Amino acid sequence: YGANALPRTDHANIDTLTNVIKGDLRFDTLNRHPVVFDGSSFQDVAFGRVRDTSITIATAAVLTLNSSPVVIVSAQGVGYVIEVISATVKMDYSSVAYATNTDLGLIASGGSAYQAQWHTSILSATGDRIVTVSKVEAVNSNMVDNAALTVSVNGGNPTAGDSGLKIYLRYKVIQL
Repeated sequence: YGANALPRTDHANIDTLTNVIKGDLRFDTLNRHPVVFDGSSFQDVAFGRVRDTSITIATAAVLTLNSSPVVIVSAQGVGYVIEVISATVKMDYSSVAYATNTDLGLIASGGSAYQAQWHTSILSATGDRIVTVSKVEAVNSNMVDNAALTVSVNGGNPTAGDSGLKIYLRYKVIQL
């Protein structure tokens, strides 16, 4: 390994990594991808690689998903879009199904079309559900430059309902 061996690190300690190329490019061994110092902070340079994330959405947030969509992936900067590859939602049914506006989906902030959508079978269910969906066919405005990817519902906020959600997302960031 010699001089190129890098210690295991986390983002808080990434500045202690060994320089690889002219002191600018580093390798984050914890997350296994290169990062570059842009003059103020380290930035991920592994655009296009498949990434996974998840989010838990409490009942109170589900009841306001139309008026206050929940961010699952933050905006990646000018010149970058987020592309959904697949997503899975898990609902642990509590005692009351959501009654209206139950089409759940993933949409870019400022977008006019979902990238992935679960129809009424999730929020209106009266039992536990785990459902996976692949991205929908490309339509105008389903990917937006420098926009966060959010979880939302169509038409208005759901009513009734008392079950939380867990969403697992597989996505990639595309440089335009």
